Amino acid sequence: MINRLTIFSSAALLFFASTTFGQSSFKAGPPTEVTDATARAVAALDRLDNDVIVYRSIGDFEKAGRLARVPVAVFEQHLSEVSAEVMPVLNKLPAGKLKNQLTNAMDSYRDGLFWWRQVDDPHVVNVAALSYTAREPTAADAALRATIPYTVAIHWRQAHKYLRQAEQSLGRP
Repeated sequence: MINRLTIFSSAALLFFASTTFGQSSFKAGPPTEVTDATARAVAALDRLDNDVIVYRSIGDFEKAGRLARVPVAVFEQHLSEVSAEVMPVLNKLPAGKLKNQLTNAMDSYRDGLFWWRQVDDPHVVNVAALSYTAREPTAADAALRATIPYTVAIHWRQAHKYLRQAEQSLGRP
């Protein structure tokens, strides 16, 4: 009887010791390689942020009227380079706040470029784009075209906001 009680208590002690040993109050952070890659992704997005002009208000935008510090073609090239750096990092990041912030910043830069192309006048005629049926622009077309530059500025501001939030999530000031 004592032998069975000793075996049972020893087994119970081993069971509880093994289950509590696996539990720890120390929580490891993300792997260093993910953190380093994420920091590089934030730095890449910061390069895009330096290309654009972030306005605080529509009044500031109307005074200056510029969308970026670089031409659209240069920004498009920079976006392509940054996208090649950032997308692999985003694919490896676990779902969460930081991934959403970086994804939103990247998407905002992409959306801003899309709208910027709509109003960019490259002063080059693309022969393949010419058509024989000329379409007269309507008043609605003119109104939409007039609002596009501020739409671009809003996308830049959103991208800037998400990028700053991502930096805060990484622990940067």
